[in-house]
Amino acid sequence: MNLLLEIYIHIDMDAYYAQAEQKLLKIPDDQPVCARQWNSLIAINYPARAAGIKRGMLADEALKLCPEVFLPHVETFKISEGKMIFSTMQDKFTQHNKIEEKISLRYYREESKLIFAIIKQFCGCVEKGGTDECYIQVSENELEKIEPHEFIGNLMCAIPSEYKLSEQDIHIMKASILCQQIRDAIYKETQYKCSAGISFNKMLSKLASSTNKPNKQTIILECMLPDCIAQFNIKKIRGFGGKIKHSFVNSEIQTIGQAQQLSLSQLEVLFADKAQYVYDKLRGYDNEEVKKDSERKHKSILSLKNIKKTFSRDIINQSLELIIHDLTMRVTDYYEDSNLVPSVVVLHYHNVERGSHQKSEPVYLTLPIDSFRLQIEERVSSILNSIQDSELFPLINIGLSCRYFKPMTQGIQNPITSYFKKAIESQEQEKMSKFIEEVEKELAPQDYYNCEICKQEILKTLMDEHNDFHVAENLDKEMNPKKRRYKSQNKPQSQQVIQQITQFMKKS
Repeated sequence: MNLLLEIYIHIDMDAYYAQAEQKLLKIPDDQPVCARQWNSLIAINYPARAAGIKRGMLADEALKLCPEVFLPHVETFKISEGKMIFSTMQDKFTQHNKIEEKISLRYYREESKLIFAIIKQFCGCVEKGGTDECYIQVSENELEKIEPHEFIGNLMCAIPSEYKLSEQDIHIMKASILCQQIRDAIYKETQYKCSAGISFNKMLSKLASSTNKPNKQTIILECMLPDCIAQFNIKKIRGFGGKIKHSFVNSEIQTIGQAQQLSLSQLEVLFADKAQYVYDKLRGYDNEEVKKDSERKHKSILSLKNIKKTFSRDIINQSLELIIHDLTMRVTDYYEDSNLVPSVVVLHYHNVERGSHQKSEPVYLTLPIDSFRLQIEERVSSILNSIQDSELFPLINIGLSCRYFKPMTQGIQNPITSYFKKAIESQEQEKMSKFIEEVEKELAPQDYYNCEICKQEILKTLMDEHNDFHVAENLDKEMNPKKRRYKSQNKPQSQQVIQQITQFMKKS
C-alpha cells in the first residue's frame, strides 16, 4: 500500500514566461529578458529585475533602464478565412494589433505539460496550481529508497543544537532530497529553473518556495514554528484574501508576527466563526489537501479579452470570434487528453456602469471534433441575443468559459436521431439546468477563494484564468489611473473594532 504522507512540496517556476521566451529564442541565462504583452511587461527574469525593471512597466520605460533588455512579445493569433493564424518568431520584436489579435498562451501550456510529465515520473499525487507551479504530496513508496543524510536546501531558520529530529522531520529530509532530484531532472530535460518549498502542509510549502528565489529550495520544520514565519506579510498566507486580509490591513496589522499577538477571542471579534481557522493558519497549521487532476471537480476553461469601451455589437462579435477559436482549441486539447467535453458554456461580460455579469447555456459537443467550434458558436450567439443593449453596454471586457466536463453524450449526431435533435436538446437543457443547480448546492466554502482584488468569491478551479484577467486589468490601471472604475470600493468595517485592535497593537 502506497500511503500518502503529510509531507508536501511546492514547485514554482522562476519567472516562467520570461524563461520560456529565453529558451525559445536561445537567449543566454545572464541576459535580461521580459515577456511583453502589447506594450506592457508581464514577466521579468532576474537579470532584468536587477536592472530595476518591474512587472507592469511599459516597454519604453524598461529600455530606458536597461537598453540591452530583450522584450519578446508573447504569441498571438488572428483569424483569417475562419482559421487561426499564429504569430511567428519574426513577430517577436514587432508591434502587434490589439484589436485584430488575441494573446495565446499555447506555447507556455505546451512547455508546462513537459514539466509536469517529468514531475509525475517521480510522484503520483500532484496538483497543478497553474501552468508554472504545483503541489506534491509524497508517499511512503516515493521516499522508501532515499537514504536520509542531510537536508538539501535552505532551512527557514536554524535547528536548536539539542533538538532531536522527529519522524516527520526525517520524512521532510528525504523529501528535500527527492525535491532536488525533481528539480535537477526538470532542468536537464527542459532547461527550466524552479524554486521549491518542503514542509508538512501545503500552506507552508508555498510560503517556503517564495523565500529564496531564484533556483533554490527551502525547508520549514514544525519545530521552527511559529517564529520562522513571523516576518512574512499577511498577504503571503494562502487563503488570506478578501475580507480576512482587509480586516488585518484596516487594523494596521501587516505581518504574520503582529497578527500572532492577537488572542483567539480578539480574532473572534474580527472573524466570528472563522477565528479558529485564522488562529491556526497564523501559527503555520493548515489541513488543505492536495487534489490530483483526476480528482478535481468543476473543471473550467476560460478565455477573456479586454476591449476599449464600446457600444458596438460588431466589435463584440469580432472579439468573440477570437475567443471562440481560442476556447475551442483548448477544449479540443482537453478532450483528446481526457475524453471529456463541457456541458455548459458561459458568457462573461463587464459593463462599466454595472460591473461583471455572466450568462450560461448547456452545450452539446459531439463528434467530429471539427464541429466543436460551430456548436460553441451557436450557443454563444443564443446567449448574446438574449442580452439587452442596456444591460450589455458600455462594455470593456468579454469572455467565455466552458464548465462541468463529462463524457460525451453519444447518439445525437446519428442521422437516424437527427430529426429529434431539438427535442433531445430541450430535454437535455432541462436536465442540465437541474444539474447546474445541484452542483452549485454541492459546492462548499472551501471550493471558493476570495479574490484579493475584486473581493468576489471565485471557484478555485477558475483561479488561473481569473488572475489572468486581473493582470490585464492592472496593466490598464497603471496606464489609466483616473478611470472611475478603479476608485477604491472597500466595504466599511466597524470603526470600533478597528480602533480596539489598533490600540492593542500599538501597546504591544
